[in-house]
Amino acid sequence: MAGVDHTNKDLRKNFEAFASFDLLASHGLSHDPMPIKDEENSHGTRCAGEVSMEANNSYCGVGIAFNARIGGIRLLDGPVTDAMEASALTYNIHFIDIYVCSWGPRDNGAEMDGPHFLTEQALRLGTRKGRVGKGSIFVWAAGNGGLYDDHCGTDGYINSIYTIAIGAITQSGKPAYFGEPCAGVMAVTPTGGGYGGYQPLVTLTTTGDGCVTHFPGTSSAAPIAAGILALVLEVNPALTWRGVQHLIANTAKIPDPEEPGWSVNAAGYHVHHRYGFGVLDAGLMVQQAALFPKVGRQRTCNQEATFDSPRIFSPGGTVTLSIHAEACQGTSNEVSSLEHVQVRLSVSARCRGDLSVSLESPGGTVSVLLDSRPNDASSAGLQNWTLMTVHCWGERPGGLWTLQVTDHRGRVWSCARQREEETPGALLSATLILYGTYHSQQSAPEGPVQSIVSMGSRHPVPGGGVYRRARPPPLYLLQWVYRMERDRKVRAADIIVPARQEVQYFAHKHILNTRTRCDLLFQ
Repeated sequence: MAGVDHTNKDLRKNFEAFASFDLLASHGLSHDPMPIKDEENSHGTRCAGEVSMEANNSYCGVGIAFNARIGGIRLLDGPVTDAMEASALTYNIHFIDIYVCSWGPRDNGAEMDGPHFLTEQALRLGTRKGRVGKGSIFVWAAGNGGLYDDHCGTDGYINSIYTIAIGAITQSGKPAYFGEPCAGVMAVTPTGGGYGGYQPLVTLTTTGDGCVTHFPGTSSAAPIAAGILALVLEVNPALTWRGVQHLIANTAKIPDPEEPGWSVNAAGYHVHHRYGFGVLDAGLMVQQAALFPKVGRQRTCNQEATFDSPRIFSPGGTVTLSIHAEACQGTSNEVSSLEHVQVRLSVSARCRGDLSVSLESPGGTVSVLLDSRPNDASSAGLQNWTLMTVHCWGERPGGLWTLQVTDHRGRVWSCARQREEETPGALLSATLILYGTYHSQQSAPEGPVQSIVSMGSRHPVPGGGVYRRARPPPLYLLQWVYRMERDRKVRAADIIVPARQEVQYFAHKHILNTRTRCDLLFQ
């Protein structure tokens, strides 16, 4: 990020130097993340303001977590290396709780990149060792390439199981025009960004002590989510990084039931490639977090697809690969209830942007892991690229998985192919990676879904069940869920705060935000 203007009168009270650092050494080796004070470098300060603007000072606005301490890592205002990213994401991991990352590959619909070796190791280290073993929370902006038909399946940070990808919606609950869809988006927050105008959102800028009245983009959406998660950790600091993700999946709400693309998975979760599980409800999340149960130990089961030779597909054709998963049954890695699912694959193709990749679970849930992109004329194909979905959350993993790679010939106009250039593509390798937990008494779901996971509990579907295969859920069901979730209002009196067993740790609630979409840290 370009830094945080911690001298702004709405931020200076909550600024934490120990959660800050200047990786560009513009101020020497210091804890001063001060940016150049111009509009171009106002990004980080606006993000910080959403989270931690001071309350009751009659200035600008009020941060979502206005008692949270906040810092900044100055990173993006110059060349960035893998080592610098890794340093930012592991900086003071026992002091900082939440790292907010509003940066990533360029959102131009052509680039495909993600965390390199050191950064990937940093994310893994943070979730294992951060917050004294409970795991750092990494909140990531899902991307602003919607106008370029970009897809966040090409963003390796979004495809990481260690990050929480956040998209943006308008004030009317519609997906923001700049947003990118993919199966890795976990949730959305409202930032404005409709064609008809912007939702006013008072926040900060770096021009002295000025204020701005709108800040659209997933750069804005991610800090809003981080502020909500700061409140969640305030009421329950014992939540692990995976516990936070389970809380999101169990409480996110449908913002618009009439938006095409909703599905209900075999476990009863409503999911969408633009909304994830839905929009975050701060009051509900805080209420549910207070007594949220611990999640079981994470288990990982890898299943490599075996085929004697590359699976060839013709230009404009499709190749389908069936993988029968036993989910490591009978071993210490057996998974009975899914969380994340990844597919690591290699595909050769004349034009990468023509490719799409989908995955169907044994429960019938179809995830679009990668969609075609008209601006991506690369001939590099996919080289050991990892794609991810959260749409199978809670499902049983055992059974037949179906992976489909399609060449949408002609989708990329700059990649027009002559007959003599018609080289077939090939699926070279594929590995299915299942993450989740094991419950010895869990039985496999059969038949139609009988209940919907909503607002932290299960709700029986009226009139029978909703079939999960081969068709979207009926509109009446989505409207029923929407009305039920809309009418659930959480008041302060509804939030029961349990006796704290970790008083010393609770004294700290931190955040780091780091995307050309913002960078900051919370304490």
